Amino acid sequence: MPGLRPKYAISLSETQVRQLTHLSVSYTAAYGAVQRARIVLCAHHHPEWTNTRVAREVGCGLDTVRKWRHRWATQGGLETLARRGAPRQFPPLVRAQVTALACSNPSEHGKVWKRWSGEKLAAVAVEQGIVTAISAATIRRWLREEKIKPWRYHSWQKSTDPQFVEKAGPVLDLYENAQPLAARGEAVCCTDEKPSIQARERVDATLPAVPGQPVRVADRYKRRGALQLFCALMVATGLTFADCYARKCFADFKQFLTELFASGLCQGLRVLHLIMDTGQTPAPKQLSGWIAALELSFEVRIYGLPTYASWLDQVEIIFSKVQRDVLVPNDFASTIALHNDLMKYFAELNQQPKPIRWTYTKAKMAAKFGAPETVAELAA
Repeated sequence: MPGLRPKYAISLSETQVRQLTHLSVSYTAAYGAVQRARIVLCAHHHPEWTNTRVAREVGCGLDTVRKWRHRWATQGGLETLARRGAPRQFPPLVRAQVTALACSNPSEHGKVWKRWSGEKLAAVAVEQGIVTAISAATIRRWLREEKIKPWRYHSWQKSTDPQFVEKAGPVLDLYENAQPLAARGEAVCCTDEKPSIQARERVDATLPAVPGQPVRVADRYKRRGALQLFCALMVATGLTFADCYARKCFADFKQFLTELFASGLCQGLRVLHLIMDTGQTPAPKQLSGWIAALELSFEVRIYGLPTYASWLDQVEIIFSKVQRDVLVPNDFASTIALHNDLMKYFAELNQQPKPIRWTYTKAKMAAKFGAPETVAELAA
Protein backbone atom coordinates (compact mmCIF):
# COMPACT_ATOMS: atom_id res chain seq x y z
CA MET A 1 0.00 0.00 0.00
CA PRO A 2 1.53 3.33 -1.00
CA GLY A 3 2.50 5.60 1.85
CA LEU A 4 1.61 9.21 2.41
CA ARG A 5 3.06 11.77 0.01
CA PRO A 6 5.94 13.67 1.66
CA LYS A 7 5.03 16.98 3.27
CA TYR A 8 8.00 18.91 1.81
CA ALA A 9 8.33 18.74 -1.97
CA ILE A 10 11.80 19.33 -3.44
CA SER A 11 12.33 21.28 -6.66
CA LEU A 12 15.88 22.07 -7.81
CA SER A 13 17.31 24.35 -10.46
CA GLU A 14 19.72 23.04 -13.09
CA THR A 15 22.66 24.57 -11.24
CA GLN A 16 21.62 22.94 -7.97
CA VAL A 17 21.16 19.57 -9.67
CA ARG A 18 24.62 19.83 -11.19
CA GLN A 19 26.26 20.78 -7.88
CA LEU A 20 24.48 18.11 -5.85
CA THR A 21 25.18 15.43 -8.47
CA HIS A 22 28.88 16.27 -8.31
CA LEU A 23 28.77 16.02 -4.51
CA SER A 24 26.80 12.76 -4.51
CA VAL A 25 29.55 10.90 -6.42
CA SER A 26 32.51 12.52 -4.65
CA TYR A 27 35.15 10.25 -3.11
CA THR A 28 36.74 13.00 -1.03
CA ALA A 29 33.71 14.70 0.54
CA ALA A 30 32.41 13.65 3.95
CA TYR A 31 30.08 10.65 3.86
CA GLY A 32 27.29 12.61 5.55
CA ALA A 33 27.43 15.34 2.87
CA VAL A 34 27.28 12.74 0.08
CA GLN A 35 24.29 11.07 1.75
CA ARG A 36 22.39 14.35 2.09
CA ALA A 37 22.99 15.20 -1.58
CA ARG A 38 21.61 11.82 -2.63
CA ILE A 39 18.50 12.31 -0.45
CA VAL A 40 17.69 15.69 -2.02
CA LEU A 41 18.38 14.43 -5.55
CA CYS A 42 16.10 11.42 -5.06
CA ALA A 43 13.35 13.67 -3.74
CA HIS A 44 13.74 15.98 -6.74
CA HIS A 45 13.91 13.32 -9.45
CA HIS A 46 11.13 11.17 -7.92
CA PRO A 47 8.55 13.46 -6.30
CA GLU A 48 6.10 10.53 -6.09
CA TRP A 49 8.44 8.55 -3.81
CA THR A 50 7.66 8.38 -0.14
CA ASN A 51 10.29 9.11 2.51
CA THR A 52 10.46 5.40 3.20
CA ARG A 53 11.31 4.67 -0.44
CA VAL A 54 13.98 7.41 -0.48
CA ALA A 55 15.50 6.04 2.74
CA ARG A 56 15.64 2.55 1.27
CA GLU A 57 17.21 3.84 -1.96
CA VAL A 58 19.88 5.92 -0.19
CA GLY A 59 20.50 3.41 2.60
CA CYS A 60 19.73 5.57 5.63
CA GLY A 61 17.07 5.97 8.30
CA LEU A 62 13.61 7.39 7.75
CA ASP A 63 14.19 10.20 10.25
CA THR A 64 17.32 11.23 8.35
CA VAL A 65 15.30 11.69 5.14
CA ARG A 66 12.62 13.68 6.96
CA LYS A 67 15.23 15.91 8.62
CA TRP A 68 17.08 16.88 5.44
CA ARG A 69 13.98 17.29 3.30
CA HIS A 70 12.72 19.70 5.92
CA ARG A 71 16.11 21.46 6.19
CA TRP A 72 16.35 21.94 2.40
CA ALA A 73 12.76 23.10 2.04
CA THR A 74 12.96 25.61 4.88
CA GLN A 75 16.60 26.76 4.77
CA GLY A 76 17.80 25.80 1.29
CA GLY A 77 21.03 24.18 2.46
CA LEU A 78 22.59 20.98 3.70
CA GLU A 79 25.05 22.40 6.23
CA THR A 80 25.07 20.90 9.70
CA LEU A 81 24.25 23.24 12.55
CA ALA A 82 26.66 23.95 15.35
CA ARG A 83 26.19 21.64 18.30
CA ARG A 84 26.26 22.79 21.88
CA GLY A 85 28.40 19.91 23.10
CA ALA A 86 29.21 19.15 26.71
CA PRO A 87 29.55 22.10 29.11
CA ARG A 88 33.07 23.32 29.78
CA GLN A 89 34.72 21.67 32.72
CA PHE A 90 37.14 24.56 33.29
CA PRO A 91 36.32 28.27 32.98
CA PRO A 92 38.35 30.51 30.62
CA LEU A 93 40.21 32.01 33.60
CA VAL A 94 41.72 28.62 34.50
CA ARG A 95 42.85 28.08 30.92
CA ALA A 96 44.46 31.52 30.85
CA GLN A 97 46.26 30.86 34.15
CA VAL A 98 47.61 27.51 32.96
CA THR A 99 48.76 29.08 29.68
CA ALA A 100 50.54 31.84 31.62
CA LEU A 101 52.16 29.15 33.78
CA ALA A 102 53.48 27.41 30.65
CA CYS A 103 54.95 30.72 29.44
CA SER A 104 56.98 31.19 32.64
CA ASN A 105 60.24 29.64 33.76
CA PRO A 106 59.91 26.68 36.16
CA SER A 107 62.51 28.31 38.43
CA GLU A 108 60.03 31.13 39.12
CA HIS A 109 57.89 28.54 40.90
CA GLY A 110 60.69 26.94 42.93
CA LYS A 111 61.25 24.04 40.51
CA VAL A 112 64.68 22.73 39.49
CA TRP A 113 63.69 21.42 36.05
CA LYS A 114 64.35 23.64 33.06
CA ARG A 115 61.41 22.80 30.80
CA TRP A 116 57.73 22.14 31.32
CA SER A 117 55.78 19.04 30.39
CA GLY A 118 52.04 18.40 30.52
CA GLU A 119 52.42 16.38 33.71
CA LYS A 120 54.59 19.01 35.41
CA LEU A 121 52.19 21.80 34.49
CA ALA A 122 49.25 19.79 35.86
CA ALA A 123 51.08 19.17 39.14
CA VAL A 124 52.08 22.82 39.63
CA ALA A 125 48.59 24.03 38.69
CA VAL A 126 47.17 21.86 41.49
CA GLU A 127 49.91 22.99 43.93
CA GLN A 128 49.11 26.65 43.31
CA GLY A 129 45.37 26.12 43.70
CA ILE A 130 44.52 27.03 40.12
CA VAL A 131 42.49 23.81 39.87
CA THR A 132 41.75 20.91 42.17
CA ALA A 133 42.52 18.36 39.46
CA ILE A 134 43.39 18.45 35.76
CA SER A 135 44.84 15.97 33.30
CA ALA A 136 48.05 16.46 31.38
CA ALA A 137 46.17 15.68 28.15
CA THR A 138 43.85 18.65 28.70
CA ILE A 139 46.80 21.00 29.21
CA ARG A 140 48.57 19.67 26.13
CA ARG A 141 45.40 20.20 24.08
CA TRP A 142 45.12 23.80 25.28
CA LEU A 143 48.75 24.52 24.50
CA ARG A 144 48.47 22.83 21.10
CA GLU A 145 45.60 25.15 20.22
CA GLU A 146 47.70 28.12 21.38
CA LYS A 147 50.78 26.81 19.50
CA ILE A 148 52.86 26.85 22.69
CA LYS A 149 55.50 24.14 23.20
CA PRO A 150 57.31 24.79 26.50
CA TRP A 151 58.97 21.33 26.40
CA ARG A 152 60.98 22.34 23.32
CA TYR A 153 63.79 24.86 23.07
CA HIS A 154 66.22 26.33 20.58
CA SER A 155 69.34 28.37 21.18
CA TRP A 156 69.70 31.96 20.02
CA GLN A 157 72.30 34.68 20.25
CA LYS A 158 72.04 38.44 20.32
CA SER A 159 74.91 40.56 19.12
CA THR A 160 76.40 42.82 21.79
CA ASP A 161 78.24 44.98 19.25
CA PRO A 162 77.16 48.63 19.77
CA GLN A 163 77.89 49.24 16.07
CA PHE A 164 75.86 46.28 14.85
CA VAL A 165 73.75 48.27 12.36
CA GLU A 166 76.74 50.18 10.98
CA LYS A 167 78.77 46.98 10.43
CA ALA A 168 75.98 44.74 9.19
CA GLY A 169 74.48 47.27 6.78
CA PRO A 170 77.30 47.12 4.16
CA VAL A 171 77.32 43.31 4.33
CA LEU A 172 73.58 43.10 3.69
CA ASP A 173 74.00 45.57 0.84
CA LEU A 174 76.57 43.26 -0.75
CA TYR A 175 74.25 40.26 -0.43
CA GLU A 176 71.41 42.15 -2.07
CA ASN A 177 73.55 43.42 -4.95
CA ALA A 178 75.80 40.38 -5.46
CA GLN A 179 74.44 39.63 -8.94
CA PRO A 180 74.78 43.18 -10.37
CA LEU A 181 78.27 43.45 -8.84
CA ALA A 182 79.30 40.16 -10.46
CA ALA A 183 78.27 41.54 -13.85
CA ARG A 184 80.72 44.40 -13.29
CA GLY A 185 83.59 42.11 -12.33
CA GLU A 186 83.14 42.49 -8.56
CA ALA A 187 82.70 39.30 -6.52
CA VAL A 188 81.17 39.04 -3.04
CA CYS A 189 82.91 36.33 -1.03
CA CYS A 190 82.18 35.04 2.48
CA THR A 191 84.91 33.17 4.33
CA ASP A 192 85.22 31.51 7.72
CA GLU A 193 86.64 28.44 9.45
CA LYS A 194 85.04 25.38 11.03
CA PRO A 195 87.57 24.42 13.70
CA SER A 196 88.49 21.13 15.33
CA ILE A 197 86.65 18.62 13.15
CA GLN A 198 87.36 15.30 14.86
CA ALA A 199 88.21 12.09 13.00
CA ARG A 200 86.70 9.32 15.10
CA GLU A 201 87.20 5.74 14.00
CA ARG A 202 84.43 3.54 15.34
CA VAL A 203 85.54 0.36 17.08
CA ASP A 204 82.83 -1.61 15.24
CA ALA A 205 81.81 -1.06 11.64
CA THR A 206 78.89 1.28 10.94
CA LEU A 207 75.93 -0.78 9.74
CA PRO A 208 73.56 0.48 7.02
CA ALA A 209 69.82 0.78 7.49
CA VAL A 210 67.68 -2.35 7.12
CA PRO A 211 63.90 -2.82 7.43
CA GLY A 212 62.94 -1.90 10.97
CA GLN A 213 66.43 -0.56 11.88
CA PRO A 214 68.11 2.82 11.22
CA VAL A 215 71.80 3.24 10.49
CA ARG A 216 73.68 1.83 13.49
CA VAL A 217 76.86 3.49 14.75
CA ALA A 218 79.05 2.08 17.51
CA ASP A 219 79.31 4.26 20.63
CA ARG A 220 82.97 3.47 21.18
CA TYR A 221 85.58 5.10 18.94
CA LYS A 222 89.26 5.95 18.69
CA ARG A 223 90.40 9.52 18.20
CA ARG A 224 92.49 9.89 15.05
CA GLY A 225 93.17 13.62 15.20
CA ALA A 226 91.40 16.77 14.08
CA LEU A 227 91.39 19.17 11.12
CA GLN A 228 90.50 22.82 10.65
CA LEU A 229 88.28 23.52 7.66
CA PHE A 230 88.54 26.88 5.88
CA CYS A 231 85.90 27.72 3.30
CA ALA A 232 85.04 30.61 0.99
CA LEU A 233 81.65 31.04 -0.69
CA MET A 234 81.02 33.14 -3.79
CA VAL A 235 77.63 34.66 -3.01
CA ALA A 236 76.52 35.35 -6.59
CA THR A 237 77.27 31.90 -8.00
CA GLY A 238 77.19 29.58 -4.97
CA LEU A 239 80.65 28.21 -5.83
CA THR A 240 82.88 27.24 -2.88
CA PHE A 241 86.60 27.00 -2.27
CA ALA A 242 87.73 24.93 0.72
CA ASP A 243 90.79 23.31 2.24
CA CYS A 244 91.81 21.68 5.52
CA TYR A 245 94.77 22.44 7.77
CA ALA A 246 96.25 20.87 10.86
CA ARG A 247 96.19 24.15 12.79
CA LYS A 248 93.99 27.21 13.10
CA CYS A 249 96.19 30.28 13.08
CA PHE A 250 96.85 33.40 11.03
CA ALA A 251 99.61 31.69 9.02
CA ASP A 252 97.20 28.98 7.89
CA PHE A 253 94.55 31.56 7.06
CA LYS A 254 97.05 33.46 4.93
CA GLN A 255 97.91 30.26 3.09
CA PHE A 256 94.22 29.62 2.47
CA LEU A 257 93.67 33.14 1.12
CA THR A 258 96.75 32.82 -1.10
CA GLU A 259 95.26 29.68 -2.64
CA LEU A 260 91.87 31.40 -3.00
CA PHE A 261 93.35 34.44 -4.76
CA ALA A 262 95.20 32.16 -7.18
CA SER A 263 92.17 29.99 -7.93
CA GLY A 264 89.86 30.28 -10.91
CA LEU A 265 87.21 31.93 -8.75
CA CYS A 266 89.22 35.14 -8.67
CA GLN A 267 90.39 35.18 -12.27
CA GLY A 268 89.35 38.31 -14.17
CA LEU A 269 88.04 40.15 -11.12
CA ARG A 270 88.30 43.87 -10.62
CA VAL A 271 87.24 43.87 -6.95
CA LEU A 272 86.86 41.09 -4.36
CA HIS A 273 84.54 42.03 -1.49
CA LEU A 274 85.75 39.76 1.33
CA ILE A 275 83.34 39.24 4.23
CA MET A 276 84.78 37.58 7.34
CA ASP A 277 84.54 37.24 11.09
CA THR A 278 86.66 39.51 13.25
CA GLY A 279 88.12 36.74 15.42
CA GLN A 280 91.74 35.97 16.20
CA THR A 281 92.40 33.71 13.20
CA PRO A 282 91.80 36.34 10.46
CA ALA A 283 93.74 38.96 12.47
CA PRO A 284 92.08 41.93 10.72
CA LYS A 285 94.74 44.44 11.81
CA GLN A 286 97.49 42.45 10.10
CA LEU A 287 95.42 41.17 7.19
CA SER A 288 94.99 44.45 5.30
CA GLY A 289 98.72 45.16 5.20
CA TRP A 290 99.54 41.61 4.16
CA ILE A 291 97.02 41.67 1.29
CA ALA A 292 98.33 45.05 0.09
CA ALA A 293 101.83 43.60 -0.04
CA LEU A 294 100.70 40.80 -2.39
CA GLU A 295 100.25 43.24 -5.30
CA LEU A 296 97.24 41.36 -6.66
CA SER A 297 95.68 42.11 -10.05
CA PHE A 298 92.41 42.98 -8.31
CA GLU A 299 91.40 45.06 -5.32
CA VAL A 300 90.41 43.32 -2.07
CA ARG A 301 87.97 45.11 0.21
CA ILE A 302 87.50 43.61 3.66
CA TYR A 303 84.21 43.74 5.59
CA GLY A 304 84.19 42.66 9.22
CA LEU A 305 81.04 41.19 10.72
CA PRO A 306 79.66 42.51 14.03
CA THR A 307 80.69 40.73 17.21
CA TYR A 308 78.64 37.59 17.91
CA ALA A 309 76.91 37.81 14.52
CA SER A 310 78.39 34.90 12.63
CA TRP A 311 74.84 34.06 11.48
CA LEU A 312 75.25 36.95 9.02
CA ASP A 313 77.98 34.98 7.25
CA GLN A 314 76.45 32.90 4.44
CA VAL A 315 79.30 30.39 4.59
CA GLU A 316 77.88 29.22 7.93
CA ILE A 317 75.01 27.71 5.94
CA ILE A 318 77.56 25.70 3.97
CA PHE A 319 79.11 24.51 7.24
CA SER A 320 75.66 23.42 8.39
CA LYS A 321 75.27 21.33 5.22
CA VAL A 322 78.71 19.81 5.75
CA GLN A 323 77.81 18.89 9.32
CA ARG A 324 74.59 17.14 8.29
CA ASP A 325 75.83 15.47 5.10
CA VAL A 326 79.40 14.45 5.95
CA LEU A 327 80.20 14.70 9.65
CA VAL A 328 77.16 13.00 11.22
CA PRO A 329 77.70 10.25 12.09
CA ASN A 330 81.42 10.86 12.50
CA ASP A 331 83.29 7.75 11.33
CA PHE A 332 86.72 8.34 9.76
CA ALA A 333 89.73 6.06 10.00
CA SER A 334 92.19 8.99 9.83
CA THR A 335 92.47 12.69 9.18
CA ILE A 336 93.48 11.81 5.62
CA ALA A 337 90.15 10.04 5.11
CA LEU A 338 88.35 13.00 6.69
CA HIS A 339 90.17 15.43 4.40
CA ASN A 340 89.43 13.35 1.28
CA ASP A 341 85.72 13.08 2.06
CA LEU A 342 85.43 16.81 2.70
CA MET A 343 87.16 17.69 -0.56
CA LYS A 344 84.94 15.25 -2.49
CA TYR A 345 81.89 16.83 -0.94
CA PHE A 346 82.90 20.36 -1.95
CA ALA A 347 83.70 19.12 -5.45
CA GLU A 348 80.15 17.74 -5.69
CA LEU A 349 78.71 21.04 -4.44
CA ASN A 350 80.58 22.92 -7.16
CA GLN A 351 79.19 20.65 -9.87
CA GLN A 352 75.70 22.06 -9.23
CA PRO A 353 76.21 25.32 -7.32
CA LYS A 354 73.16 27.08 -5.94
CA PRO A 355 73.31 30.64 -4.60
CA ILE A 356 71.78 30.97 -1.14
CA ARG A 357 68.39 32.67 -1.12
CA TRP A 358 69.08 35.32 1.49
CA THR A 359 65.94 36.97 2.90
CA TYR A 360 67.33 39.01 5.80
CA THR A 361 67.49 42.50 4.29
CA LYS A 362 68.89 45.76 5.57
CA ALA A 363 65.38 47.15 5.99
CA LYS A 364 64.46 44.24 8.30
CA MET A 365 67.63 44.74 10.32
CA ALA A 366 67.12 48.48 10.64
CA ALA A 367 63.50 48.04 11.72
CA LYS A 368 64.64 45.84 14.62
CA PHE A 369 67.98 47.32 15.68
CA GLY A 370 68.23 50.82 14.23
CA ALA A 371 66.95 54.14 15.47
CA PRO A 372 64.00 55.71 13.57
CA GLU A 373 66.30 58.04 11.61
CA THR A 374 68.60 55.13 10.81
CA VAL A 375 65.68 53.11 9.47
CA ALA A 376 64.74 55.85 7.03
CA GLU A 377 68.34 56.25 5.91
CA LEU A 378 69.04 52.54 5.37
CA ALA A 379 65.71 51.75 3.75
CA ALA A 380 66.25 54.50 1.16
